[in-house]
This record gives sequence, C-alpha cells and structure tokens, in this order.
Amino acid sequence: MAFLLKRFEFVKTSIILCVAITLCNANMQSATTRFTGKKSVATSHTTLQKVSKIKCVERCNKERQKGRCTLARYNKYTKTCYLSVDDPQDVFDTTDDMIGVFFYEPAPTSTYN
Repeated sequence: MAFLLKRFEFVKTSIILCVAITLCNANMQSATTRFTGKKSVATSHTTLQKVSKIKCVERCNKERQKGRCTLARYNKYTKTCYLSVDDPQDVFDTTDDMIGVFFYEPAPTSTYN
C-alpha cells in the first residue's frame, strides 16, 4: 500500500509540473523580442541603470502587461535601459552602434491543415 501511495504522489507531482511548464511556455510564447541596433526611441518614462539586456526585456515585458511599455531602448556601453510607450513606427535611426531597441512581436502561430 505504501508503494502505491508513493507512486501516486510521484504521478501527481509529475502532472502538476507538466501543467506548470505548459502554462509558462504558453505565456512566454505570446510575444517574441527582437533587438535592432542603431535605433532609438523618442521618449522614455523609466530609466534602469546598470542592467543586462535580459533584465531590460524582463522589466519591459512586466510593464507591457500593464500597458506601460511597448519598446525598450538599450545602451550596451552604459548598460542603461529606457522603457517607452512609443509606437514602433516612431523609432528613429541613430549612428551609434551601442544603442538599440527591443521590439515586441507576436509569436509565430502554426497552422494545421
């Protein structure tokens, strides 16, 4: 009987883990991020200093869910992230190759025929 209870707990834990991974994966695939160099945003409302590109994207994604970030400008030299609600069409070119913008794009969807 003890063996069956342990086996049941293992199966239950495995199922919960699979569901959690599936839910996280679905959330992560809702949008992809593309970094484009030599681009900048016109305005920003939040500045994060000494952060990595990953932290910049994570923060913008968190703010994006609240409607407060559509783009994130990142300076690779100073490691500064600028969160912006500018429209992607308003992004402009710059000659500085240390600056770029993270664009959010819908994840590609697969179609089954």
